[in-house]
Amino acid sequence: MGLNTQQKIIFEIYDLYKKFELIGSNNKNKKSSKQIEKIKNKIIVKNIDNVNYVDKVQEILLSYVDIWGFVYKSSIKQWITTSKTINVAGIFYKNNLIGVVVYGEKPNYLKINYIAIDKKFKNKSLGVYFIDFLEKKAKKLKKKKIYAEVPKDNEGGLRFFIKNGFIIEGILKNHTRGNKDLVLMAKYLEG
Repeated sequence: MGLNTQQKIIFEIYDLYKKFELIGSNNKNKKSSKQIEKIKNKIIVKNIDNVNYVDKVQEILLSYVDIWGFVYKSSIKQWITTSKTINVAGIFYKNNLIGVVVYGEKPNYLKINYIAIDKKFKNKSLGVYFIDFLEKKAKKLKKKKIYAEVPKDNEGGLRFFIKNGFIIEGILKNHTRGNKDLVLMAKYLEG
Protein backbone atom coordinates (compact mmCIF):
# COMPACT_ATOMS: atom_id res chain seq x y z
CA MET A 1 0.00 0.00 0.00
CA GLY A 2 1.47 3.38 -1.02
CA LEU A 3 1.72 6.52 1.03
CA ASN A 4 -0.84 9.29 0.63
CA THR A 5 0.25 12.87 -0.14
CA GLN A 6 0.19 13.98 3.48
CA GLN A 7 2.33 11.04 4.58
CA LYS A 8 4.84 11.72 1.79
CA ILE A 9 5.15 15.35 2.91
CA ILE A 10 5.69 14.28 6.53
CA PHE A 11 8.52 12.00 5.41
CA GLU A 12 10.01 14.83 3.31
CA ILE A 13 9.98 17.10 6.37
CA TYR A 14 11.62 14.38 8.47
CA ASP A 15 14.30 13.87 5.80
CA LEU A 16 15.02 17.62 5.69
CA TYR A 17 15.45 17.76 9.47
CA LYS A 18 17.78 14.77 9.46
CA LYS A 19 19.82 16.23 6.61
CA PHE A 20 20.33 19.59 8.33
CA GLU A 21 20.81 18.03 11.74
CA LEU A 22 23.79 16.10 10.36
CA ILE A 23 25.17 19.12 8.50
CA GLY A 24 24.73 21.36 11.53
CA SER A 25 26.57 19.02 13.89
CA ASN A 26 29.56 18.76 11.54
CA ASN A 27 29.71 22.46 10.75
CA LYS A 28 31.05 24.33 13.76
CA ASN A 29 32.52 27.35 12.03
CA LYS A 30 34.90 29.13 14.42
CA LYS A 31 36.34 31.25 11.61
CA SER A 32 32.91 32.76 10.90
CA SER A 33 32.34 33.69 14.55
CA LYS A 34 35.76 35.38 14.69
CA GLN A 35 34.97 37.36 11.53
CA ILE A 36 31.64 38.54 12.86
CA GLU A 37 33.22 39.43 16.19
CA LYS A 38 35.52 41.89 14.38
CA ILE A 39 32.68 43.82 12.75
CA LYS A 40 29.71 43.42 15.13
CA ASN A 41 30.30 46.70 16.97
CA LYS A 42 30.00 48.55 13.66
CA ILE A 43 26.72 46.94 12.55
CA ILE A 44 23.33 48.64 12.73
CA VAL A 45 20.01 47.11 11.65
CA LYS A 46 17.17 49.52 10.90
CA ASN A 47 14.17 50.03 8.66
CA ILE A 48 14.98 51.70 5.36
CA ASP A 49 12.76 54.70 4.65
CA ASN A 50 14.91 56.52 2.09
CA VAL A 51 14.42 55.89 -1.65
CA ASN A 52 18.11 56.62 -2.24
CA TYR A 53 18.71 52.99 -1.22
CA VAL A 54 16.47 51.47 -3.95
CA ASP A 55 19.38 50.69 -6.33
CA LYS A 56 21.51 49.08 -3.61
CA VAL A 57 18.55 47.08 -2.26
CA GLN A 58 17.84 45.79 -5.77
CA GLU A 59 21.53 44.98 -6.34
CA ILE A 60 21.68 42.89 -3.16
CA LEU A 61 18.38 41.11 -3.89
CA LEU A 62 19.34 40.40 -7.50
CA SER A 63 22.48 38.60 -6.37
CA TYR A 64 20.01 35.89 -5.27
CA VAL A 65 17.92 35.96 -8.46
CA ASP A 66 18.35 32.20 -8.88
CA ILE A 67 16.50 31.67 -5.60
CA TRP A 68 13.50 34.00 -5.92
CA GLY A 69 13.63 35.68 -9.30
CA PHE A 70 13.72 39.30 -10.41
CA VAL A 71 12.71 42.14 -8.06
CA TYR A 72 11.65 45.42 -9.68
CA LYS A 73 12.87 48.84 -8.51
CA SER A 74 9.28 50.09 -8.57
CA SER A 75 8.28 47.39 -6.06
CA ILE A 76 11.21 48.23 -3.79
CA LYS A 77 10.39 51.94 -3.96
CA GLN A 78 6.77 51.20 -3.09
CA TRP A 79 7.80 49.03 -0.12
CA ILE A 80 10.09 51.78 1.17
CA THR A 81 7.74 54.75 0.69
CA THR A 82 4.10 53.77 0.81
CA SER A 83 3.51 50.20 1.87
CA LYS A 84 1.80 49.74 5.19
CA THR A 85 2.18 45.96 5.22
CA ILE A 86 5.61 45.36 3.63
CA ASN A 87 8.79 46.84 5.08
CA VAL A 88 12.45 46.86 4.14
CA ALA A 89 15.21 46.79 6.75
CA GLY A 90 18.93 46.83 6.20
CA ILE A 91 22.17 45.86 7.85
CA PHE A 92 24.54 48.79 7.73
CA TYR A 93 28.28 48.36 8.27
CA LYS A 94 30.25 51.62 8.43
CA ASN A 95 27.16 53.38 6.97
CA ASN A 96 27.12 51.04 3.93
CA LEU A 97 24.10 48.86 3.23
CA ILE A 98 25.34 45.25 3.21
CA GLY A 99 22.16 43.25 3.76
CA VAL A 100 18.41 43.46 3.23
CA VAL A 101 15.33 41.86 4.71
CA VAL A 102 11.91 42.44 3.19
CA TYR A 103 9.17 41.48 5.62
CA GLY A 104 5.43 41.79 5.96
CA GLU A 105 3.24 42.43 8.93
CA LYS A 106 0.30 40.05 9.30
CA PRO A 107 -2.31 39.96 12.10
CA ASN A 108 -0.48 37.37 14.27
CA TYR A 109 3.01 37.15 12.76
CA LEU A 110 5.76 38.75 10.72
CA LYS A 111 6.46 37.13 7.36
CA ILE A 112 9.95 37.18 5.88
CA ASN A 113 9.75 37.68 2.12
CA TYR A 114 13.48 37.98 1.39
CA ILE A 115 16.75 37.93 3.30
CA ALA A 116 19.87 38.78 1.33
CA ILE A 117 23.42 39.65 2.34
CA ASP A 118 25.84 41.38 -0.03
CA LYS A 119 28.02 38.62 -1.54
CA LYS A 120 31.17 40.31 -0.13
CA PHE A 121 29.82 39.73 3.39
CA LYS A 122 28.15 36.35 2.85
CA ASN A 123 28.89 33.44 5.22
CA LYS A 124 29.71 35.70 8.13
CA SER A 125 26.51 34.85 10.07
CA LEU A 126 25.08 38.33 9.51
CA GLY A 127 21.55 37.05 8.84
CA VAL A 128 21.29 36.48 12.60
CA TYR A 129 21.04 40.25 13.00
CA PHE A 130 17.84 40.24 10.94
CA ILE A 131 16.34 37.45 13.05
CA ASP A 132 17.13 39.40 16.24
CA PHE A 133 15.69 42.59 14.68
CA LEU A 134 12.47 40.81 13.65
CA GLU A 135 12.10 39.05 17.02
CA LYS A 136 12.27 42.41 18.83
CA LYS A 137 9.83 43.98 16.36
CA ALA A 138 7.41 41.02 16.62
CA LYS A 139 7.43 41.13 20.42
CA LYS A 140 6.86 44.89 20.39
CA LEU A 141 3.89 44.39 18.02
CA LYS A 142 2.65 41.40 20.10
CA LYS A 143 3.09 38.94 17.22
CA LYS A 144 3.26 35.24 18.07
CA LYS A 145 5.71 34.06 15.40
CA ILE A 146 8.01 34.87 12.51
CA TYR A 147 7.21 32.99 9.34
CA ALA A 148 9.14 32.27 6.13
CA GLU A 149 8.64 30.30 2.91
CA VAL A 150 11.96 28.89 1.69
CA PRO A 151 12.48 27.13 -1.66
CA LYS A 152 13.16 23.48 -0.90
CA ASP A 153 16.27 23.53 -3.09
CA ASN A 154 17.74 26.49 -1.13
CA GLU A 155 19.80 24.41 1.28
CA GLY A 156 21.68 27.42 2.63
CA GLY A 157 18.40 29.15 3.48
CA LEU A 158 16.90 26.06 5.09
CA ARG A 159 20.05 25.48 7.13
CA PHE A 160 20.06 29.15 8.22
CA PHE A 161 16.46 29.09 9.46
CA ILE A 162 16.77 25.75 11.25
CA LYS A 163 20.01 26.91 12.91
CA ASN A 164 18.15 30.01 14.12
CA GLY A 165 15.30 28.18 15.83
CA PHE A 166 12.75 27.87 13.02
CA ILE A 167 10.74 24.70 12.63
CA ILE A 168 9.29 23.23 9.45
CA GLU A 169 5.50 23.49 9.44
CA GLY A 170 4.85 22.03 6.01
CA ILE A 171 5.70 21.95 2.32
CA LEU A 172 3.79 23.65 -0.50
CA LYS A 173 4.19 21.44 -3.56
CA ASN A 174 4.87 23.11 -6.96
CA HIS A 175 4.04 26.50 -5.46
CA THR A 176 6.20 28.91 -7.47
CA ARG A 177 6.05 29.96 -11.13
CA GLY A 178 8.93 27.53 -11.74
CA ASN A 179 7.01 24.75 -9.96
CA LYS A 180 9.38 24.75 -6.99
CA ASP A 181 8.36 23.35 -3.63
CA LEU A 182 8.38 25.82 -0.74
CA VAL A 183 9.15 24.81 2.83
CA LEU A 184 6.97 26.63 5.39
CA MET A 185 9.08 27.60 8.41
CA ALA A 186 8.18 29.37 11.63
CA LYS A 187 9.81 30.57 14.80
CA TYR A 188 7.39 30.83 17.71
CA LEU A 189 8.01 33.62 20.18
CA GLU A 190 7.53 33.37 23.91
CA GLY A 191 5.58 35.92 25.89
